[in-house]
Amino acid sequence: MPEAAIEERARMRMMNLSIELAEMHAGVLELEADELDGCSSEREVRAYYESDGADVPRGVIERRCKQAGGGRVEMSEASERRVGMEDMTKRSMLNSHEDAARDYRRHVFTTGIPFRRHGLFPCDDPVLTMMSLDASLKPFQKAIPGPKRGTFVTCESWAVGDEAARRGLDLRYFYREASRGSNEHPELVGVARVGDSGAIGTNTWTLAHGGCIETILDETTAELVKCARAPCCVTIELNAKIKKPLPLHSTVKIHCSIKSVEASGLRIWTTATLTDPNHDDEILATCEAQLCDAGMLNRIRTT
Repeated sequence: MPEAAIEERARMRMMNLSIELAEMHAGVLELEADELDGCSSEREVRAYYESDGADVPRGVIERRCKQAGGGRVEMSEASERRVGMEDMTKRSMLNSHEDAARDYRRHVFTTGIPFRRHGLFPCDDPVLTMMSLDASLKPFQKAIPGPKRGTFVTCESWAVGDEAARRGLDLRYFYREASRGSNEHPELVGVARVGDSGAIGTNTWTLAHGGCIETILDETTAELVKCARAPCCVTIELNAKIKKPLPLHSTVKIHCSIKSVEASGLRIWTTATLTDPNHDDEILATCEAQLCDAGMLNRIRTT
């Protein structure tokens, strides 16, 4: 039996159970169809009616919330979240030393880009394959400060990783060192593909949402600066220009460079260009971003 048919049969059984129990417990507010969708089992439905409506399933509480779109029952206390934030602050302080970028590069280059089960690239994508075989390029995925000085932990985020690919954005980037003896800065190149969930409207448009395009620009400019100079940098300004639409399920290229470094390294200006290799590298979007070396600020504050 198809999975959809099995789910529909289970749903009808839950509805019939609710109708039967509502008749037996006339004083209890009957569960509506969408509230039943929030019940994880028939046991929850029985407990609700048999407790005279006192034992309300979490999914029902969330759906009965008076605010538009409902709400979520908190999974953790605010104090627990604060502990996590304080821990990350300590980690950032530990990894604010002057040569932290070297430690960051050592970690992310060793880790590379982990396999993405929900990846959006075919096995024979010509642009990604070319970059992967280029010995001058080092593939990597972003990391956050670790619990000890000089350590970092590869992570996923809104913009990168397997979960991001599952949500509709598969972004992969590579670092290229500057030529020895030159005054040039390192650069970052990469590729991206946007899936159905990254569209302007899911299952209605074949173009990527503008916010998805800006996410690509924001993520890559920041990772260039993290690798080159400041693993604890933050973006403080980003000006993006979208010149052409980005089609879904199509590989696009990204190129980022450092434009200038000022205030003794505290402020770093970057540029990025998103192009379409399927149409003679036509420019789709550009941006200029200013980042601040938060690690340097930490060092200044502690001296």
